[in-house]
Amino acid sequence: MDICHKQELSLIHGSRGGLKGEIRPCSRESCDFGRGFYMGTNPNQIKGLVVSDRNPVFYELKFDLRKIPTTRRLYLTGKDWLWTVLACRRQSKEFAKSMLAKQAKARLEQVDLVVGPIADDRMNEAIRRFEENGLTDVALMHCLDSVDYGEQAVAKTPFACQQITILTERVICGKEAENALRFSDEKRKEGQNVVNEMAARYNRAGKFLSEIIEEEKKE
Repeated sequence: MDICHKQELSLIHGSRGGLKGEIRPCSRESCDFGRGFYMGTNPNQIKGLVVSDRNPVFYELKFDLRKIPTTRRLYLTGKDWLWTVLACRRQSKEFAKSMLAKQAKARLEQVDLVVGPIADDRMNEAIRRFEENGLTDVALMHCLDSVDYGEQAVAKTPFACQQITILTERVICGKEAENALRFSDEKRKEGQNVVNEMAARYNRAGKFLSEIIEEEKKE
């Protein structure tokens, strides 16, 4: 997604119970890119996150970027994406104290919009194994590439949220809900298989998290 030259994004959002009042950057601080309002590009992935709730609601949105300078937009890929997700999730206390984590969080404070691959909950196993030195950074990145959930765009500030317009709103039910549950189950199984495959294929490629942290300390 080329956000540097885009004037408008068509995105989707899933809500457990529906949005109340104005759109705000109100997610948990421990989400992939920190606190913000999360949107995505993959309808099935978005529906799968909320379909198990009593009242899952699906939104189609327009995000007007014309008032957001390109200098206030951040597109994360590769290692920059990885360090940001690890820093925001804060599951590794050692990494949270590293300069890589501090730099990643500092970048987020300077922008209105962040875009990057979705680290769906079904990839938690890969991230957990990386944090426990059971998966290298190279293997983890291949996991993400192999299980494509699309991209997420996060409005980090109230100003960014004001540029979002709701186009449609509907409750997810019936056949649509069944398909979303089936997609989630298939992706979960796929993710588990991919983690095992990449762990074996790239067990000698890249570095474990403990090695990365130790190298930073020496520098």
